[in-house]
This record gives sequence, structure tokens and C-alpha cells, in this order.
Amino acid sequence: MIRPETPSEMSPDSANPATPAPTLRIANPGIEGLPRARLEEMHDAAETVLECETVLAKSGMSVVSEVLRGQGDFLVWSRYPQGDVFDTETHCHYFYHAHDAREMAEGENGHFHLFMRPEGIIPGLEPWDLPGAKIPEDRAARFVHIGAISVDAKGRAIRIFTTNRWVTDECLYRAEDMIRLLDHFAIELAHPNWAVNLWLSGMVTLYRPQFAALLRARDAQIEAWLADHPGSEVLEDRGLQNISQWPVDPVAQIGAIEDKLDL
Repeated sequence: MIRPETPSEMSPDSANPATPAPTLRIANPGIEGLPRARLEEMHDAAETVLECETVLAKSGMSVVSEVLRGQGDFLVWSRYPQGDVFDTETHCHYFYHAHDAREMAEGENGHFHLFMRPEGIIPGLEPWDLPGAKIPEDRAARFVHIGAISVDAKGRAIRIFTTNRWVTDECLYRAEDMIRLLDHFAIELAHPNWAVNLWLSGMVTLYRPQFAALLRARDAQIEAWLADHPGSEVLEDRGLQNISQWPVDPVAQIGAIEDKLDL
């Protein structure tokens, strides 16, 4: 199988320097109205996430230590592990890296960028053809960035967030199409560490309402930016970088799920 071209995240200082607009912090979307089956999936994912964190910690490891293991010095903008992690069966992949501290959340060590190939999961989805869009003719080369997970040096999640198209060089799809993909995010590999891959897969399921809300907020912000900057190639505008974010709160999330399930 030919491996599709992997995404690249470029430094905002590498082209058209600009002062990015503040990242929108969304309100917690809550879990009201979710069907019991969805809540049970989220609760199972919470157990997986906590088990992975516990096992790694007992072993003197973390999700950060394992993606950096054997990779040499941890350098800003370099991607870890080398070559990214790509599951050719699930069409999902990720990498970990760090920006300059000025561009990250307080206490952030780095973040995981999560990607999916829509055509391999739900064929027929069409990209959002906005100004600045880059749409490869080869559908297999189109990838989407569903979001990023920031963590501290001990591997504890801090926030999840979305970015503009140019940040990861993705092929942008509308939020409602991308939300359909969230149920399919899974990295079913042992490399670089099975627990890390289970943790990432579990995080997307556990915080699915938040990922969905962030994607919808991203679209709204992009449309608002385009309205305020007529003629702008909005998806290439360096003034719009990280678009929406939500601070991770596992205690509140798990508590709310268990309240709804009467556990």
C-alpha cells in the first residue's frame, strides 16, 4: 500500500508573519440529550483513558515519554515519533510536537495533532471550497485535522483545540461532515506504545461532544472572519491560527456521564 502524504504543520513565522487572533474558548456543550448508548461508549472510553494513564504512571512512563522515547532531543516544531503514527486500516494518524512557549497554553509541553482520511471511512464527502482551500484531486491524499490535544510534561490533558487549514495543510471539510468521522477515530497499533494509542482513541470518544462543539465553533469563526475580511483567503490567513479551544475537565466529564447513567 502506498502511504499518502502526511500533513505538515508550519511555523506561523515561516510565512506572512501576523499576530493571530485570540483562540475562542467555547462553553462546555454538556451531555444533555445524548442517548444512553452514547453515554455508555463515553463511560467505557473514560475507563480506558484512566487505565492507560494509571498503567503508564506505574511504569514510570506517560503519553509524552513514550512518543519521545528514542527520538533524541525534544525540539520545537519537530514531529514525534519520527514519521508520525499512521494506521493504514483505520485511516487515522497523529503526531506530537511543541511550538514556542508563547504559542502554547500555560503548562503545556506539547500537543497531539489527530488526523483522518475521510475517503477511507465515509466515501463521497466533499471538501469545503472556501477561499484559500487546497483540494487534492486524488481523494486518497485528502486528510482532515479533527483536533489537537494539549498535554503537560506528565502527559495530563490540558485542552483540546482546532486550527485553521493552513496550520496543518489539511483539506478542510465542514464540521457536520467531520463530526460523522469522530466515531471512527482509532489507532490500533503497538507503535510507539499501545497504551498511548488506546489513550488517544479513548480521548476522542470520551470528549466527543466537545470535539463536535469545537468543530462547529471553528466553522462559525471561519465564516465570521470571512465576513469581516472580504476578499481574504480565509483558510490561508495567518491572522487566524488556532480557532477554538476547550479546557479538559475529566472529573466534571466523568461525573456528568455517571450522573446520567445513575452509576
